[in-house]
Formats: sequence, structure tokens, C-alpha cells
Amino acid sequence: MTRSRTSTVFQDWSANATNPKARIVLAAFRVAHLCRSTRNWRINPVVLAVGVLYRVLVEWILGIEIPWKTKIGPNFVVYHGIGIVINDATVIGSGVTLRHNVTIGSKTHDGPAPRIEDDVEVGAGAIILGDIVIRKGAVIGAGAVVSQDVPAGAVVVGNPARVVNATLDAVSVDAVADQ
Repeated sequence: MTRSRTSTVFQDWSANATNPKARIVLAAFRVAHLCRSTRNWRINPVVLAVGVLYRVLVEWILGIEIPWKTKIGPNFVVYHGIGIVINDATVIGSGVTLRHNVTIGSKTHDGPAPRIEDDVEVGAGAIILGDIVIRKGAVIGAGAVVSQDVPAGAVVVGNPARVVNATLDAVSVDAVADQ
């Protein structure tokens, strides 16, 4: 593997320094995603084998659904990685953090999926659905159900999600829990 491919595979490694499960899941995702992006991947038996192994390891054994087609930026962080489901059409920026039992997907079977910009934090049990954009630096509180765009830097909570603070420069999900 070349140096650039190695750095691609391990681009989330330091962001998940204290979480070996997340390191394994995300390194496996990066390898599978890299394989899928090769030309003629559908007729390459090695690439197909990687895809099957990835799916068995990550989805069936570890309980996290991140399709190898999903576009995810570097420094992706997964805390308590169980029950995470991400639609393959979702686009996720860099520095995004997800906690357990998060669902990101479309409202219908083949409908459009969310776009999540850089430095977004998503709390446990949050659901993000539809053709929406979660802007840079937003915080989605635990259990929030988000089906509309979220402004940059906003903190949203509840079902349906509502903005409780749109003026913060940097905030963490822990700060929202203290409110």
C-alpha cells in the first residue's frame, strides 16, 4: 500500500485514540471505501471480497452500518459505536462526531440523504432524516429528531428538533446536557 493510501486508511486513527473499536471500524471503512472507488470494482473479485468481509465484520458483528459508498471526511469520531446507521448517500464533512444509536438517512427508500458539514457533534440516539444540511459546528442533542436544515453553530434538541442556541462558536454535547 502506498503512503497516501496508508494515510487515507488511518486518517481517523488519532481522532479515535481512546476507542479501539472505532479505530477498527473506521480503518475497515476506509479500506472498503478505497477499494470501491477503484475502476471496475464490480468485476474485481478481491474488491468484492473486501466488501463482503467489511460488511460481515462491521455491520453484522460490530453492529454499525456505514456503507462503503458513503462519503466521510477525515477525523471522523465514533463514541460508543453501536447501533449507528448511515445512509449510503449521506455526505459527512471532516471532524464530525457521532455517538451511539444515531440514524442518518432518507425519509423514503431511495430519497435524498442529509449532508453534514465539518465539526458537527451528534448526540446519542439522534435521528437525522431527509434532504437537509447540518451546517458547520452545529450540535445535535441526544434523542433529537432533525428533519430540517440546522444553521451553523446552532444547538438543536427535541422531537421535532428546535434550535435552543444559535450563537455559540464552539460547544460540545456535554454542554447541552448541562442546560
